[in-house]
Amino acid sequence: MKDLEKYKIMGQELIDKLKLRTFPVAVKMILPGEDVSPNALRPHEVFGREVPACMTYTWCRRSGFSFFLQGNDIACKPASIKYFGLEKTADPDDVYKAWDRKARYKRNTEAEKKSRMSDVCLEFGEIQGFVVSPLNLTIVKPDLVMIYTSPVNLSHLILSATYEGDCIMSYFNGMESSCKEGIVRTYKTNKCQVVSPGMGDRVMAAVQDHEIIFSLPESKLEMVLNNLFLAGKKINPEPFGIPHLNPTISSGTVYGKPAEAGVWNYLRKRIKK
Repeated sequence: MKDLEKYKIMGQELIDKLKLRTFPVAVKMILPGEDVSPNALRPHEVFGREVPACMTYTWCRRSGFSFFLQGNDIACKPASIKYFGLEKTADPDDVYKAWDRKARYKRNTEAEKKSRMSDVCLEFGEIQGFVVSPLNLTIVKPDLVMIYTSPVNLSHLILSATYEGDCIMSYFNGMESSCKEGIVRTYKTNKCQVVSPGMGDRVMAAVQDHEIIFSLPESKLEMVLNNLFLAGKKINPEPFGIPHLNPTISSGTVYGKPAEAGVWNYLRKRIKK
């Protein structure tokens, strides 16, 4: 429990600093043979049926419940089969064919397949399931954390994550986003991700139109938290604090000063004539 206390503290700090409206979601992959906390609820027992995995993320971040998900908990079979590797079919192309024949999010089966060429997936049997838990109340040491937040907070998180000189590369095809990008890609690459919630997130999991996801591996959690609001410290007035300073489109001034960084004028003087 002492190990978990520092994650709970970091979770509460994220809530307080970013003024988050929902809890950050801690995610832990449960490897074969690994024990699972009895405090993690099984979705199929709670809801009486399989549910989309993204729905449990919403319940977790809004209610404080912790869940343990396996294949028979997840109604969204593309996520269960292709990304989490919790179930399998005889034909590896079944997922693409199903999306084409029953949904048509892409032009045809080949387009479905092509749009997923850059996917990162877990192999069948690589994990036995995974736990989602509110970070500030977490019952697991997380492998990664998903933060559902506003676009302006996303800007703060990106600046924080890149403050040490890193750069974030994210992938978007509009599908299975919170599962495959928020969880699986973050877990497998050990890199931060910007995640645009997909239609499942929006329609079934009630992700709001003002929400977007920032996902980060456990190894970067403390760094991101410590770097929050350090970016732009030499600009006066400071534009990146809380509350965030949003100049309106007007005279281009903030508090009577030009709304531009000193960097611009520094470089103006060094342009070769």
